[in-house]
Amino acid sequence: MNRKIVALIPARGRSKGVHRKNLHLVCGIPLIDYTINAALSVKEIEEVYVSSDDVEIIEHSQTKGVKIINRPAHYATDQSSAVSVVNHFLETLPNNVQKQNLVIIYLQPTSPLRNKEHISKAIKLINGNGNGDSGLVSVVEMDKSPYKSFKIDKNGTLKSLFDEHLSNARRQDLPTTYIPNGAIYIFSAEKFIKHEGFPSNNSIPYVMSKVDSIDVDTMNDIKTVEQILINYYE
Repeated sequence: MNRKIVALIPARGRSKGVHRKNLHLVCGIPLIDYTINAALSVKEIEEVYVSSDDVEIIEHSQTKGVKIINRPAHYATDQSSAVSVVNHFLETLPNNVQKQNLVIIYLQPTSPLRNKEHISKAIKLINGNGNGDSGLVSVVEMDKSPYKSFKIDKNGTLKSLFDEHLSNARRQDLPTTYIPNGAIYIFSAEKFIKHEGFPSNNSIPYVMSKVDSIDVDTMNDIKTVEQILINYYE
């Protein structure tokens, strides 16, 4: 992948489950630092950007040596999408950077157990695919099969989402299914613009374990991550 590779870390100031989550200390380290440190340690990544609306997060991130994208408040609400964050990032970049063959590695700071090894392996995986246009999405195996799912129709009765015989099949006879874990997205700026969002279909899967896929949303998640980190370093 002979392109310019940059990492983009979205980090807004407000959060619901954990107050000021991105700066919350996890084993004595701000949550966002796990992602910043991982991105800075990957040799293939040329530049690391933090996109934030929050002065404290911006000032802290600057001490880590990353580049800053000042995100307007209307791109940092509960309703703001990751697509809007990337669009603003692309609009903010200097023209000479936009014209390059730009590849973005989107790294959410709520995935602290996704480390530099995961990112490096994901880059190698996409490089070894032989298709420079392919994107990559990190995924985790689903606990329950969606093939057994139902919806309730307007008459209040159950309807299988898939063929009814699949809902009666043994779990081990059904295809293994995966869901994005939010830890790593790799895509070209060109494809993102063309798709008007994250390209997913035909992307390369990077399968991660359930433990490494933990997404921090609550204080219980933080306690779980801390216990894992404590056990790892004991």
